[in-house]
Amino acid sequence: MKHRKYAKTLIKFLFLLIFPLILLALTTKSTDHQLKADEEDVVVTPKFKPTKDPKKFIGIWLTSGYDLQPQSDYYTTVGDPVTIRTNTGRSVWAVLTGIFDGIHFRWWETPDGSNWSEVDKSNNGQKKNFTVTPTEVGTTWYQLDTQFYTYLTWYLKTHLYSQVTAVHVLEEAVDAISLDVTVDDDYLYNTSDQLSNTTYAHAKPTPVNATGKITWSIDNPDLATIDEDGHITANSNGNSGTVTVTATMTNSNGPNIEGSKEVEIGGGLDDQTVKSGTSATYALKGNTGGDGDDDDDGATGTITIDWYKYMPGSNNKVKVASGDSSTYVTELVNMDDDESYYQAVITLKSGKVTKTITSNKAKLTVIPSGEPDIEINNTIKNETYTDDKDTDLLLNKVINGDNISYHNTLTNQSLDGILKNSNYVIPLRIGTQVNQVKLNDQVLADDQYTIITDESSNTDDLVIKSGNINTNQTINIDVDTTVQNVSKNDSFKGTPYIYGTNNDGEVYRRETSNEIINYLSNQIEPTIQDIDYGTITTYSKNVLKYRPDSSNNPNNIIDISDNRRDKSAMQLYLSQENDFLHENGETSLPVSLRYYNNGSHQNILNNKTLISSSNIGDELTSISWQRQEGLLLYVDSLPLLAGKYSTTLNWHFENSI
Repeated sequence: MKHRKYAKTLIKFLFLLIFPLILLALTTKSTDHQLKADEEDVVVTPKFKPTKDPKKFIGIWLTSGYDLQPQSDYYTTVGDPVTIRTNTGRSVWAVLTGIFDGIHFRWWETPDGSNWSEVDKSNNGQKKNFTVTPTEVGTTWYQLDTQFYTYLTWYLKTHLYSQVTAVHVLEEAVDAISLDVTVDDDYLYNTSDQLSNTTYAHAKPTPVNATGKITWSIDNPDLATIDEDGHITANSNGNSGTVTVTATMTNSNGPNIEGSKEVEIGGGLDDQTVKSGTSATYALKGNTGGDGDDDDDGATGTITIDWYKYMPGSNNKVKVASGDSSTYVTELVNMDDDESYYQAVITLKSGKVTKTITSNKAKLTVIPSGEPDIEINNTIKNETYTDDKDTDLLLNKVINGDNISYHNTLTNQSLDGILKNSNYVIPLRIGTQVNQVKLNDQVLADDQYTIITDESSNTDDLVIKSGNINTNQTINIDVDTTVQNVSKNDSFKGTPYIYGTNNDGEVYRRETSNEIINYLSNQIEPTIQDIDYGTITTYSKNVLKYRPDSSNNPNNIIDISDNRRDKSAMQLYLSQENDFLHENGETSLPVSLRYYNNGSHQNILNNKTLISSSNIGDELTSISWQRQEGLLLYVDSLPLLAGKYSTTLNWHFENSI
């Protein structure tokens, strides 16, 4: 019984002893879990007060600090290393005055947010980029102390303290579904000064606790490069353009995720195009924020920006402004300023040390703001023949085969109005042959002019591409033609004109003086009247028949238009081709035609008879006869058959030798 009671007492004692231990173990386990659940609520006290972010001016460091801070949070899994990447820089003043300073790194860590200890050198504690390989789930916080000093001046250390970062070790990997890429500066300089040509890219995943690794790439290494830290460096060869920076996150389970951002590379200034009578604004591109104060380094300096202008076609520059403004507004410009250039020279000075950065030369294009004013002087000339009544705009007695030239001088008298995409139009008589077209003494190809027939005005319009006509510019247009297809006297009037568009794209047209060409057929053009001798009766033997009054003076028996340009001596002959024949075509009429002149006569049947003549230089005139002169019909015997009889008269126009 005693043993049984003792056993019960022992069991009870053991139970009472074990129960608190079990309870303690359960309580401890519950406390650890609670601590892990509340990690995000831990208030972290930095080991050092973080240094302010640096101030920059177009990428030039005005104050020292971190241009690549540690991310606020890194996420990884047990055994998967994560690298905390950082970079510090010193102000240009510190660089200029402390070129011998070395850089040193000291990492600190805390598991609870308050108790800090220095990371041992063997655990990468003295490297810029700090790699952590976690061994358990949880969170540890880190801070970097970057120090600048020489071993001889170690007591004059400059400390730059980073922001605090947390490394979260998760139980399993988390994949990203998107990636947002940003850059600190979206404009970098392509100069060789190496003070304003770098920036950093950053990638933020969704969700934020994605554990994948980031890699960087850039699409045009001739413009810029990027390293594994996301550090972008522009070229120093003056190459300009836009690059695309791409971040790729490698997920553990799902597909890789990409994000990108564009960065412009240039010389600092963009070309400007403005209208005459206005101002152009040149502004240094990039981040121009910040003032020159450098509270962190204790070094101070000044920045001066000098603005220069290069006149068109000149390599000599003239200073137009100086001060601290990163923007320059020109005076009101005119067309004389077109194709000038502007440039900024940035001077950094600290004590006796000076550094300069020179921007690219940015072009100024001035667009005329007014209307073009085209003055046209046009002349025409017959290169084959000259009439004493010809003028610069009037040609007379122009005949087939004549060589007509057109000369046109077009001057834009406007001080600020350009005529764009112009065409010069010369109306020509239909059928005129165009031999050659010249623009400023250059022979134009066939596709540089066209001939368009305008039926409404009955002209062949010669349309010549004359291009842009700038202010105070003069162009010459010469056209060589040959006259064709003139069959009668004619007069032609054409009004040349030019058309195009002004600076605002509106249609501009200007006409010039009329050009008049009087054409000759260059031939004798007779109008011959028929002669009707009436009725011949049976009693008309040996009778002279006269013409009707309508065929006698003052009426002409033949109207002659002598349209010859050169009036050579001319003779007009008349002959009868055959007998008078009956309308049946067989029976002849026994009559004869006689030409009477000054009381004498001659039979003209098969006999060329001189009717009229002209001297050199005189026109051959029209022919009219008195009743007893000219052609009269003599009846030799009675007709054999009644009816109509007719014959053909031949008029011969012959040059007199």
